[in-house]
Amino acid sequence: MMKAGLTRRGLLAGASALTAPGCAGFPASGPSSGAHDRIRALVEEGDVPAAGLVVCRQGRIVFSFAAGLAQGAGGEAAPVLFRADTKMRIASVSKMAVALAAHRLGASGLLDMDADVSAAFDPPLRHPQFSDAPVTLRQLLGHTASLQDPDIYWMAAPGRTEGLFVPAMWRPADAGPPGSAFKYANFGYGLAAHVLERATNVRLDRLVAQSVFRGASLDCGFNWSGVPRARRRAGATLYAFEESIWQPQADGPVVLAGGSPAILSETGFELATYAPGTNGTLFSPQGGLRASLLDMLTLARLAASDPGMREPVWTHDPAGPADDTDAGYFSVFTAGAQVHPQGDSPVRGLKLLGHHGEAYGLYSAAFHAPELDAEFAFAVTGTKSGGAGRTERHPVVVKATDPLWKSVAEILGSGAL
Repeated sequence: MMKAGLTRRGLLAGASALTAPGCAGFPASGPSSGAHDRIRALVEEGDVPAAGLVVCRQGRIVFSFAAGLAQGAGGEAAPVLFRADTKMRIASVSKMAVALAAHRLGASGLLDMDADVSAAFDPPLRHPQFSDAPVTLRQLLGHTASLQDPDIYWMAAPGRTEGLFVPAMWRPADAGPPGSAFKYANFGYGLAAHVLERATNVRLDRLVAQSVFRGASLDCGFNWSGVPRARRRAGATLYAFEESIWQPQADGPVVLAGGSPAILSETGFELATYAPGTNGTLFSPQGGLRASLLDMLTLARLAASDPGMREPVWTHDPAGPADDTDAGYFSVFTAGAQVHPQGDSPVRGLKLLGHHGEAYGLYSAAFHAPELDAEFAFAVTGTKSGGAGRTERHPVVVKATDPLWKSVAEILGSGAL
């Protein structure tokens, strides 16, 4: 449903010449008309409520365009245009911010990335089949801790992280002890956040803001913590297309109008009473960062500049049957970032380091291309059911994001269309 007074031209007027920290404004150059057309088409044809792409090369924005509605796509609110600086829940791209905070604490000597973290939990964090095998922060961040996601991996305050400990959080014994194989696990970041809070006695949202966001002039935040009120009110709702209409899935009108961090809590809980290091899942470290496309560019660049974020902790060996690559979705991972090597990249021949995001209808990506000294970030804020299907290009590319990947290839000149 489109509100009266909002024309199709207005709907597609979300083009942005805004800049990201570390990326100067620069007129778009190279082949970009096709990218504009693809993004427009995604919205005009009703495949997504909003879409956007920003590309930065050698420190300069070379392409920035966004279209569609950040709010009101289903008629639930007054229309708000989606822009390159619109804050949204960016899903697993959030993990890079948590990992950056961990690496910076490690570099400062406040924690050891390779120390056993089991004692930070009560009961200790131990695989029941490998009780002598340590679990480390590097393993948690790189998905090699022999974890798998249980049905529920978030805890309402004032509950404790340990209240989520169940046998189903551990991989079967034949997958090997912690450190021996890869399986992507969101819960690992809840556990990592618990460890970071215990090491610093600082709430995760504040810790990442202090150690990562502030120095990069970023005004993003986990579960809207620290995001300026005006930015939050102009933020994006995430949608699913159900019963012939875009239905809000995350950050609907009530949340966007709020003033406090959007946390899961029991009635009567006051955030001011929270003791850091008791519930690592409280600020959704696995995916709850609210940030814009421009913020995501900066996160990708920060990740690429951190030695700990660049060093692979796992590279898939076909002879290692315990690895779970999700049918080729994963092949290399660092302690906090996914790597697409040149020979296995959604942009043919171009190595990428960064992260994908997928939750509540949103698909996002933020990556650095070292050979070109370039970054790109994109998102769609909802998809119809057919848009979630994987394409032949690469397992990470779904139908709803294929036009964006094609546009990245075109703008960066890879020719991989």
